[in-house]
Amino acid sequence: MNIPKQLINLLGAVVVIGVVVAGVCLIALPMYGASQTTDAQARTVAQTNDVYEIQVQQLSADKQRMTEITAGLAELRREIAAIPKLDDVHEIILAAADDTGATITSVVAAEREPWAPIVPGAEDGGAEAPAVGAEAPAAGATPPADAPTAAAEPGADAPAGAATGGPADTAPEASAPADAEASPQQQIPLTITVELADATQAAAFIDALGRGPRLLSPTNGTLTDGTTLVVSALAFIRTEE
Repeated sequence: MNIPKQLINLLGAVVVIGVVVAGVCLIALPMYGASQTTDAQARTVAQTNDVYEIQVQQLSADKQRMTEITAGLAELRREIAAIPKLDDVHEIILAAADDTGATITSVVAAEREPWAPIVPGAEDGGAEAPAVGAEAPAAGATPPADAPTAAAEPGADAPAGAATGGPADTAPEASAPADAEASPQQQIPLTITVELADATQAAAFIDALGRGPRLLSPTNGTLTDGTTLVVSALAFIRTEE
């Protein structure tokens, strides 16, 4: 049986094309995919190396500024102490009173508690409760002989800012120290009562509280009868670890 020459050539061409297609599918495409993966990994490594290089340069620059950084760290540690250290807080209050001509009636510090950020949405509602509660100390502080009463009422005002400690003082006070010890960031609520001349002097006194080396953050101020100012403030602590 004689096979036509054209058929033989056609079969040969089909075989060659099949071999080429098989070679492309089995060898060329996997090699191309592997090369693309390798290129992607190389680009990722190059980008990572660039990031590391930038970090090394920044660290090298910071090393040259180590004295400045250490001084800045020491200044921050003065603003937020590692221990309660309320002596400097009282010095700030005394200095603010001397600068503005105010007369300090009482300064009450509550138990330290875990630091809590001020929520903007709850700030208005939280500001009204201390303002109402602050009027009671002002009324009770009218007779100077009632100093223990004035000290007790601001103490009751501080748990009111915690939103749960008003009715039962014993339970929150028992749990607060344990929570405060567990958290490295802590705060001490302060209630400052001063006698002054007018609202301008009251604003100057509140502004003067923020000028000391220790960070003291006023959170609320209530002026009663134009002469008695009750300021709620926070002193912050960052315990060393």
